[in-house]
Amino acid sequence: MGMRPIVIDGGEAKKKLSMEMGAEAFVDFRGEKDVAAKVIEIADGVGVHGVVVTAYQAYKNAMDFVGSRRGARIMAIALPPHGTVQLGAEPSTFVFKNMHVIGSLVGTMQDTAACLEYARRGLLKPIHEVRGKSQWAESVEALRRGEIAGRVVIDFNKD
Repeated sequence: MGMRPIVIDGGEAKKKLSMEMGAEAFVDFRGEKDVAAKVIEIADGVGVHGVVVTAYQAYKNAMDFVGSRRGARIMAIALPPHGTVQLGAEPSTFVFKNMHVIGSLVGTMQDTAACLEYARRGLLKPIHEVRGKSQWAESVEALRRGEIAGRVVIDFNKD
């Protein structure tokens, strides 16, 4: 799509998956002292054009990745519990940087058609592993610890 994705996450498995899926760079928040500074450095020392927030815990830092970039967009996808997240900036920050915060609960018919076209061309890849029901508790704990790259599917027909 012409984008230069920078993925922020933790762990080698997620780094490997991100790079395989087309990320230009990966920043491990577990080992990087100043994640925003590293992202800005990767984004030509200016800052990113956009931030796609897929984990609501990341909203508090989303604006930091913009740096001095003008016209950046923050896409709000992750929905936090009501009243738990604020973007935390003075209105002048949005005005002087010409920033846009946008979000959507659903896609349009055009979005659906584009997604189906990607699937038809083989560009969408499922990222999951199938485990038996005996691995359920172990899988939940691994997800909580952030050790799963992608998703886990529990097959109730397997033990």
